Amino acid sequence: MSTKPKSATKPLPLPDLLQDLAVLRLSGNDIAQLFKSTNDQGVGDPPTPVDEIVSASSEFVQVSRAAIRLHDSGQVGSQGARIEEVRSKYEVLLEGLQN
Repeated sequence: MSTKPKSATKPLPLPDLLQDLAVLRLSGNDIAQLFKSTNDQGVGDPPTPVDEIVSASSEFVQVSRAAIRLHDSGQVGSQGARIEEVRSKYEVLLEGLQN
């Protein structure tokens, strides 16, 4: 293990980062073009199986994150308690109507 405190380490040394950016600029490559998504194909092009898998995976991640946020917010428990309260009131009402 390292004995250096965490504040002493630099995850991205500035001189190296500046040098890398200078090399990219001089190479004539458009950075935005390098990171362009494969989903930006032509409008009429049919999606490849890889595109479909990536799309399904992305949708799954979004839905999973939404479910986790909902669970962590505590709203599920409070809504469940409200539903249980309403259900018990309807059961009392039903018993009163049957008698």
